[in-house]
Amino acid sequence: MSKSFVIRTICHPAFHGAACFTLALALFPTAVCSAQDVVASAEADAKSEPAADVAEPAYPLAVAIDGTTLYAVDLDLPGVWKIGEKTELFARGTNLLRKPMNRPRCVAIDPRGGIFVGDSATREVYRIESADAEPVPLTAGYIGIPMAICLDADGKTMYVGDAEKRATFKMPIEGGKPELVARVNARGLAFDEDGNLWAVTPDADAVVKIDVKTGDVTNVITDRPYQYPNGLTWSGGEGFVTDGYGKAIWKFTADGKTEKWHEGEPLVGPVGITATEDSIYVADPKQKQIYQFDRKTKKAVERMK
Repeated sequence: MSKSFVIRTICHPAFHGAACFTLALALFPTAVCSAQDVVASAEADAKSEPAADVAEPAYPLAVAIDGTTLYAVDLDLPGVWKIGEKTELFARGTNLLRKPMNRPRCVAIDPRGGIFVGDSATREVYRIESADAEPVPLTAGYIGIPMAICLDADGKTMYVGDAEKRATFKMPIEGGKPELVARVNARGLAFDEDGNLWAVTPDADAVVKIDVKTGDVTNVITDRPYQYPNGLTWSGGEGFVTDGYGKAIWKFTADGKTEKWHEGEPLVGPVGITATEDSIYVADPKQKQIYQFDRKTKKAVERMK
């Protein structure tokens, strides 16, 4: 039996990347699908987001601490969790491409209140002032792929590691065009007590020290002891680096000495890290968990509950 077709071209904003599409519809005695059905279905899929009250941790990638409260960036949710006595959603991202908080990767505490979040999908760093507040862009899209954020001691200047530009930038916390600090491809950033900026990189020099006043870079750990370094923090006169492939936390000192501080369970793929005088906090996305390690006993407890 011969078949006849009708060709229809339809434009609709629900489709991302291509405003128009063409359908060839076979004409049968009973209609299988109409163009309107296709558009309605696509629009519903594009706008659908899981309800916030049923959200669960999906891929917690980075962690920051403010007093006794933790903030964990969840790459796949996407969004940011606030962790205290309980775990609750602080900021919800979106599954829509090229929209704010589609692929959040790093987080830092805003001393004025709220947090800063780096988002690779929109090439931006955002300020989120409070729970469920709208993300406010700070760089007009100048940053490429923000992998690490930290603030200096006075809390007025933000430093960002950009994986696309393979460089570290700075800017006021109020926002503006970032300025180049050093050609360091930082995946983790932290200041020490003397105002030196430490960075872990995926390059030949695993850990470097940056003089933020002059831009001078000192290569401190150069023999690649880490299999896949992800995050870095500094506290109490020593630094710590997460090793994703090694399932480990490494400790290092300013003179370049480094050793494994913890290896194995419960860690499977540690990424983000931060520390206080008493504890080390590690984001392990493969475990969908934030672990708190006691710095004396090395005992770990789960914080996302």
